[in-house]
Amino acid sequence: MSSIIRTVFALSAAAAVAVAQDPNSPPPKLDAPCADAVIFMARGNTAPYHDYRTFPFADATCAKLRAEGKTCDYIEVVFPYGGDYCKQIGEGVRNGLDQITAFNKKCPCTHLILNGFSQGAWIMGDVLAGPGGCSQITTGLDPAAAPGNAIAAALLWGDVKHEANMPYNVLDGSDLQKNGRDATSLARLNRFAPVLRSYCSKGDPICANGDDVEKHLSYFEKYTEDASNWAVGKLNAAAPLCAAPTPTPSASSSAVASSVRVAAVASSSAVTSSSAAASSSAASSSGAAAPSGSAASSGSAASSGAAASSGAAAPSGAAAYSGAAGYPGVAASSSVAALPAQPTSPVYVAPFTAPMSYKAMCVPRITIKYHYV
Repeated sequence: MSSIIRTVFALSAAAAVAVAQDPNSPPPKLDAPCADAVIFMARGNTAPYHDYRTFPFADATCAKLRAEGKTCDYIEVVFPYGGDYCKQIGEGVRNGLDQITAFNKKCPCTHLILNGFSQGAWIMGDVLAGPGGCSQITTGLDPAAAPGNAIAAALLWGDVKHEANMPYNVLDGSDLQKNGRDATSLARLNRFAPVLRSYCSKGDPICANGDDVEKHLSYFEKYTEDASNWAVGKLNAAAPLCAAPTPTPSASSSAVASSVRVAAVASSSAVTSSSAAASSSAASSSGAAAPSGSAASSGSAASSGAAASSGAAAPSGAAAYSGAAGYPGVAASSSVAALPAQPTSPVYVAPFTAPMSYKAMCVPRITIKYHYV
């Protein structure tokens, strides 16, 4: 099928009043330590980063993983708040691909969870499958190769591009759609079906062509428990991305010493950021580009100023590894193989900051027309 060369977006009169944006909204969080799981978050249209609407999912998922002795953190996909809708999608997809690829290169043993709401769901869907908004800028990730093979779960909520009757659809809008995906993009998205869920409620004006805005705005208060349980289950069932260390038969005493050394390294490497959830050089909320290579964070994994909204708090000595080499300072000996660059359980990252509140006054109703050549 020919590439999409033009897409027309018509916003209804009901969308004339957009979501009110707090001018003091936080910058996006652009980095995380190598953990058992890192969640990539894509917000809704004009919502602030770290918004209260979507972050119950991140809080609940990480709390459940931490209760199992695993580590968990998040990164936010960067895209503009306003302006041309087509450009917003394109930048979000490019940045999402860059951010996911860069993090996977730094932490190849960390499993990834993708989470996108509304406009962010379109972006995450195109990260997985292309095209990348208004034009063909990508064919998406490959589930059989890095970083696509690191994705343990992907969740789309109120997706602008929701396609009816897909096996990964859930809720009573699963057989409805407004715009849908073109066949080529849908075929690529379906490669991720085993790790994908798409939430759509009947009445949602964005994914189901309904007329009840509240259906679009209430997903996370209604279904976070279900979604976080599913995501944790998918992550626990995922095959390890890195092999465990293999000591020689005669190395039992050395192995014990090595594990003690790991604990000591963890203790001395503890990171408890006092306030900033994002890098000191984080892109501004006006749509700065994502990092294209090395991590942007100056060291803070997340703020320690507020406990997660789900009620789970990390210990006061929360540690966070930021090194791509996994366990810094632990070298191979003559009897014990070098430890791989794998997650650092049961070390914890710091608790998340409180989500950003904002007033949602309405949501855009979007009509998409494709023109092919």
